[in-house]
Amino acid sequence: MLQLFCENEFCIYQKQGNCILESVQLDIQGNCVDCIYIDIDEDTLSNLKKKLLKELAP
Repeated sequence: MLQLFCENEFCIYQKQGNCILESVQLDIQGNCVDCIYIDIDEDTLSNLKKKLLKELAP
């Protein structure tokens, strides 16, 4: 099986830097036509950013 690399962390088919689909179709611009983005609401994203900033703060 061919290993397909993917850097799109927001696609549900991406796992540990790889695509988990058996095959991939690309559009004319080279984008995956099967990509489905994870929907993160603003409150969750804001809370995650705040948490990470606290961890990174000196």
